[in-house]
Amino acid sequence: MVVRSVNPRTGQIIRETASSVPSEVRDALAKARRCQKDWYAGTTREDRVSLIKELEVVCLRRRDEVVGLMYEEVGIPKKALIGAYNSALSGVDHYIEGYLASTDRPYPLPSSWAATDATISFRPHGVIGHIGVWNFPFWQTMITAIPALLTGNAVVFKPSELSTLSGLKIAELAHEAGYPKDLYIPVIGGADIGKLMVTSDFDVITFTGGIETGLDIARNAGIKPLILELSGNDAGIVREDADVEQAARGIAYGTFSRGGQVCVRIKRVYAHEAVADELLERLVNIAGRLSIEEDVGPLIRGEARDRVHRVVRDAVGRGAELLCGGEMPEGPGFFYPPTVLRHSDDDLEVVRKETFGPVCPVRAVRDDEEAIALANDTRYGLGATIWTSDSGRGEELAHRLEVGNVWINECVRTLPGGEYFHGWKQSGIPSSMSRLQMFTKKRTVVAHRSCEPRAHWFC
Repeated sequence: MVVRSVNPRTGQIIRETASSVPSEVRDALAKARRCQKDWYAGTTREDRVSLIKELEVVCLRRRDEVVGLMYEEVGIPKKALIGAYNSALSGVDHYIEGYLASTDRPYPLPSSWAATDATISFRPHGVIGHIGVWNFPFWQTMITAIPALLTGNAVVFKPSELSTLSGLKIAELAHEAGYPKDLYIPVIGGADIGKLMVTSDFDVITFTGGIETGLDIARNAGIKPLILELSGNDAGIVREDADVEQAARGIAYGTFSRGGQVCVRIKRVYAHEAVADELLERLVNIAGRLSIEEDVGPLIRGEARDRVHRVVRDAVGRGAELLCGGEMPEGPGFFYPPTVLRHSDDDLEVVRKETFGPVCPVRAVRDDEEAIALANDTRYGLGATIWTSDSGRGEELAHRLEVGNVWINECVRTLPGGEYFHGWKQSGIPSSMSRLQMFTKKRTVVAHRSCEPRAHWFC
């Protein structure tokens, strides 16, 4: 079998790459396990920090080359690719600082535990099985690779079959930086190879993608840590006191950029009825000024575009008002125009499920209470935005949203290096750990300093 890298701007095949076979996945795991044990034992904390810094240097030196390849393979506008590239690397110093501070530490015990010490230590899991994603081929890969390698793990990485060449290039960067070939091993393939990795004896599985695939992983992975960042259906709430121009520009960016193919993009908007008409007018105006080629970008494949178009036509057929977009453009590639819908039906698929495309459904609401209730009425819990001129009220509402990430008068801007980027509900596991902690396991050692039997023991 082969996987095909296709340029979504032209629809042309870039290259075909032979898929890995099951024995190669098993061999990769075995090699990585042997290498990790020897490498971790033979390096110091300072050695591992130096290697991460060298990886950063290599990535910065070859940024234009990697961005050019990603632009060709996934079609995302170059400005967005560069921004995500820099964001991933911006977390290096933060992770280094945290790693150097995460030394073994004593745990305070009650005075009744005489002559007893407790120590908490952190050690690498071992071998991480990383199943990658195509829409952030560098950012999502590196926010796993950096903390995983820094804390002493090995990684077997399967890039998305839609961004195979980008994934192979990242492995090349790791090896150029000085990581042993068997410490960071790429394997190639589609869902069949991903499923094999899930059921194999990896110490951790990390995956970014849809909820349904995440549920399948949870059912089949066995007892091992899972790091799952799953789908979002992020709500945007526009309050009556919002600066409508600011809200419209932010929502347009958060909805249409990268072709709407972002887990934390704004996928449904609840605008106060006093400002809804003005917001819609401005959104339509902005959408009409955007370049579909360089501001929005193509969808990843023709079938992805077909799904988006079907959802839009279904909404219109069930009463939603199409204000702009919603038509298949002519010409090469898999482009879809920025699309704005006005609706009042919360059961539309475009509202209830994640639409991975440049589509913005807007509903007018009476007040904050209705907006919060509608925003929370979902199994998703990745992110949300609030647009308001009252910062205090914005923060109050933020704490009532059932999501892991909230932006106030901002959107789609994660912390450097992807730190604390997790979802609630069915949008992710875990929901409350730093990324360094995710890639370590904890050991507690309780030591009694005398050889005297304890008073409470049996005679």
